Amino acid sequence: MMRAALVITSIRYCMTAQETLRVQDTVAALQRIGWAVDVLTPRANPILTAALDASVRVFTVPRVPLFRHVLLFLKGFALATKRNYTVLHGLDEGVGLARTIDRMTFKRAAYVAEVHHPDSVSPATIANASAIIVPDEETLAAFREPPPLARVSILPDPHAELSENAFTAAEYASAIDGIYTYVLRTRPEVSA
Repeated sequence: MMRAALVITSIRYCMTAQETLRVQDTVAALQRIGWAVDVLTPRANPILTAALDASVRVFTVPRVPLFRHVLLFLKGFALATKRNYTVLHGLDEGVGLARTIDRMTFKRAAYVAEVHHPDSVSPATIANASAIIVPDEETLAAFREPPPLARVSILPDPHAELSENAFTAAEYASAIDGIYTYVLRTRPEVSA
């Protein structure tokens, strides 16, 4: 049985170039290591959807500003109960949604917190994440409360041609594989 992940994008930053590239790279890395991937986002960024493999399902919610968080939660909850994801992978505010979905589905999944804007995620959400991904040490230093360092991975963006500290796509996929392997090893109830 193929493992499945739901990637939940940020609400505020879902249309930025940085998050679009990061979601594309994370989805490609997960697919490269054999995972089925769905993406839940408030809005479908045409650049994001054009670059994703045809097997990736992208889910959006209607544009109702005051209820966007609620609609994303309801859609995510419905997907998580129907698809039985192994891991929920949230970006920024998407981490809070991943945690809530994880708790409401009776801890059937683990959740990975990928944080680029520490002010958008509560300390409790970070403290309960199975793994925490940050792009650099500056982001790690910006947390109000330090996250549990044993679960933190610093993963630069996988664009070696744009930055000298970046990973190649293969290195990024290997790092994601290591993080997800760690999550499954520490949460054996989700890997069964």
